[in-house]
This record gives sequence, C-alpha cells and structure tokens, in this order.
Amino acid sequence: MRAGLQGLAALIFLALSAPLLAQTLPPPFLIIEQDRLLRDSRPGQEILRREQADRDALRAEGRALDAQFEAEELELTERRDQMDAAAFRELADAFDTKVVETRRVQEEKETAISRRADARRRQFLQQVQPILLQLLDESGAASIVDRRFVLIFKQDLNITTEVIKRLDAATDPAPGGETPGATEN
Repeated sequence: MRAGLQGLAALIFLALSAPLLAQTLPPPFLIIEQDRLLRDSRPGQEILRREQADRDALRAEGRALDAQFEAEELELTERRDQMDAAAFRELADAFDTKVVETRRVQEEKETAISRRADARRRQFLQQVQPILLQLLDESGAASIVDRRFVLIFKQDLNITTEVIKRLDAATDPAPGGETPGATEN
C-alpha cells in the first residue's frame, strides 16, 4: 500500500510539474521580421533612403533623356521633308543607335544600383548578426527564422522589436551626426 501511495505521489508530482518544466525549456527557434527590421531601424531606414535616392536620380535622368530624345525626334521629323531620303536615313539611323546605346547605359546603371542596394543590405545583416547571436545565447534557442517562412507562431518568439531597439542603441549617431560603422557604398 505504501509503495502504491509513493507511486501515486510521484505521478501527481510529475503531472503538476510538467507545465513548469515545459516553461523552462528554451524555445527551439526565434522569429525575425527582416522587412520590418530594415524599415523600422535607423540603419535600415538609411539604407532604404539611399536606395530610393539612387532610384529617383536614375528616373529623373531617364525622364530628362526621354524629353531630349523626343525633341530630337521631332526636329528630325520636321527636317525630313527638306532632306533627301539617304541623308534622312543616315540621321535617323544615327538617332536610333544613340537611343539604343543610351538605354543600354541606363540599364547598366540600374543594375549597378541594384548591386549597391544588395551590398548595403548584406552589410546591414552583418551589422545585425552579433545582436541576433546574443539573443540566441540569451534565449537558448537553436535558430532564428524569418517570419515569411513561418505559418503561425507565438508572438513572444518574435524578437524583431528587441533587435531594432538594440541595433538603434548600438548605432546611435555619434557627435557630428555620423552613424558609427556606416560607410558610403
């Protein structure tokens, strides 16, 4: 009878302590929202601002080139009746070559802007990595997963706000308005 009571007591103890034991286990993973991290942190906002400025400058240049080409095309069209066909064809072909080459150069500039943006984002993630590793160590979690790849999760696993807070604290503007670790790309 005594052994039965001890067994029953052990079962009751295990049943009552199981939720406590489960609560002390580290989470298997944490969640990060990379898009929000970029959008809401000061360093991320600077990256996005620079990307937008690069794109805006290229668009403005493209609009100016378009206006220039429209004016040249109109002038060429107006001169057509005053020229012989061979001379007009030579000017029209030169104009077409110029337009095609300019578009190629603009596409190269767009590619360069994309490469710079990718490089800035990679640098940003390298800047964030020590903070993520610190949070992994503090939580005991095994990994951090991007929110886009998780269907459903407990909100307390989302560390984005904490990462933003730590990143902004680590990159507070230094005297003179410079951001430590920020480099021009």
